[in-house]
Amino acid sequence: MDIFSKKLPTIKQLQYFIAVCEEHSFRGAASKLNISQPPLSIQIKELEEKLEVSLFLRNSHHVVLTKEGEMFKSKAIQLLQELSSITESIKFDNVNKISLGTTKTLSFDFIDYFKQFFSDFADVIEIYKHNYTSKELQIELEKKHIDFAFVSDYQSRNANENSLLIYQEPMILVLPAMHRCSEQERVDLNDVLDLPLFWFKPHLNPSFYGQCEQVFKTLHQPVIRRAELPDTLSMLLEVSLGKAMMLLPQSMVQAKVEGVIYKPLISRQDDKLKIDIFLIWRTDLQKTPLTEAIINYFKEKHLTF
Repeated sequence: MDIFSKKLPTIKQLQYFIAVCEEHSFRGAASKLNISQPPLSIQIKELEEKLEVSLFLRNSHHVVLTKEGEMFKSKAIQLLQELSSITESIKFDNVNKISLGTTKTLSFDFIDYFKQFFSDFADVIEIYKHNYTSKELQIELEKKHIDFAFVSDYQSRNANENSLLIYQEPMILVLPAMHRCSEQERVDLNDVLDLPLFWFKPHLNPSFYGQCEQVFKTLHQPVIRRAELPDTLSMLLEVSLGKAMMLLPQSMVQAKVEGVIYKPLISRQDDKLKIDIFLIWRTDLQKTPLTEAIINYFKEKHLTF
């Protein structure tokens, strides 16, 4: 049949038909569609005339789909869903892409949670390429160079601000393979205090630094600190030689270095040493279907921390 044929059903007729199917009555369907019953009945009658079949068996109390009605229902739903998807796709294609920055604290490409997000929004998001810290990203946000950011240090937040806690990254202990704790499933920091710990300066992430200090104060003796080296690989090589240990975000433990092992901490320490990751956005961010979709994506995940 010609796609311009007047015998083709209209979108409205398909919607009215599905409403009757879902409500099992014309009265219920009319209420769902917020219309009166006579226009609904007229549209269904015209639909049946176009298809040259009866879609429903009905009396004053019940509506039942015919065999032909059942077949048409699945096709009609499929058509409406496809049309809805096309509409959303076109809507997103006609808006400017959103710019999003990611803190260098984590390796987001190795976290399934974020990989799925980047996949779902690949066509409408541009990742800010600069390798910035969380504080630097907040400055870029204030300058309106970016629209959104994933940050790990966000002390000024409150319930009314433009932010959302979306993830907590576990820390992994990096030990020399020769260490006596290397065979343990989980390691207690109290058992590795014979090694100095490569550690960062407080100003780099004050919030997380404070979390760590609270845990370190519960240990049997002080942790020996050693200043971080310029790159992770150099520190891993030092660990492999038995000269130090490290705490790394779980997503950053991808390097395979001989003589190094990665171990989770015991639960009471692991629970208190997670890095909070926030989604933050510009205070003047324009409310659009796309920006709302990004925020709602994380709201609807219902993460349990």
